Amino acid sequence: MGESEYLTERAGRCVCKLCGGKLEKKVIVYNKYGGSGLELYCPNCQKIEYGTEPEIYNLASEFVETVEFDYFPDMDDEDRHQKLNVAKVCDILGWIYRRTGVLDEKGLHKDQLAEFE
Repeated sequence: MGESEYLTERAGRCVCKLCGGKLEKKVIVYNKYGGSGLELYCPNCQKIEYGTEPEIYNLASEFVETVEFDYFPDMDDEDRHQKLNVAKVCDILGWIYRRTGVLDEKGLHKDQLAEFE
């Protein structure tokens, strides 16, 4: 599978770690001298975003709300603060799922995830 096909598949499967919105493929120009590349992009956050599985985003969002998780205690901006906390928990859950074999480059293995519920 080529890079473009992989990004298309990932954009269809994953969501933004900050807002939970849909991702799209976009050619990003890195500098005025011609450096550019195909990236996943969140139009809502207006940033390059690799994304996360929607199940991970939902769990992270619920965790941050329920446990009042706060990785950034000195941050004032409430909305951005909440989004960054959810993104941090997405990173943590993604790492755990990859280490336990529940997540790989093709996505979540939902049959294995059910074992943990």
